[in-house]
Amino acid sequence: TRSETTGLAYGMEELPAHELYALVDISQQDLEDSAFNLEAELSQEFAEQFGVAEGAAFVSGNAVGKPEGLLTNASVSYTAGGDASVITADGLISIFYDIKDAYARNASWLLKRSTLKAIRQLKDTTNQYLWAPGIAGGVPATILDRPYLEATDMPAVASNAFPVLFGDFRRAYMIVDRVQIAVQRDPYTQATSGRIRFIARKRVGGQVVLAEAVRKLKISTS
Repeated sequence: TRSETTGLAYGMEELPAHELYALVDISQQDLEDSAFNLEAELSQEFAEQFGVAEGAAFVSGNAVGKPEGLLTNASVSYTAGGDASVITADGLISIFYDIKDAYARNASWLLKRSTLKAIRQLKDTTNQYLWAPGIAGGVPATILDRPYLEATDMPAVASNAFPVLFGDFRRAYMIVDRVQIAVQRDPYTQATSGRIRFIARKRVGGQVVLAEAVRKLKISTS
């Protein structure tokens, strides 16, 4: 007689697809007289600004009409950095080893450029820098032998802030591009005023699906 193995469970995870949109009216004369392809410029701007909105939501979105952010999810645990106001080498080492082994192998860092600067400026008691990224050709830049990515939407180093995320993001977070960017050209709605209306939209969802695969570093002593 065999008993059922415990610890394995399956369920349904729903990822809502939220809608991004932009609406711009351009005069017919501007479209006719511009020295460059204004319509193509609009499409490029839509894509860039949608990307900016997505990046902010993936980090700190509140899941209300937008994706849930990695820093917003209450199930994502944190590691205290060991100091109430600055980032420390001990804090980075602590979060590195607080991640389970199964996730550490494919883990990476997520932080903004100013935080990277603070890490670069860490020194030992002899005033020597603790870390310098590789400059040899073909050698990837790493922190504690794990790659890092810069994200402008991550918080800066400050008391009680969470400026660093570390973990296996492929396991921890899922992004769903339900509908790619679509741009509709409407020459009728504003025809009497000589304008062409451009409407862009995209549907995207994102949320934490495995919280234990990622951790955040808190600038605090506890």
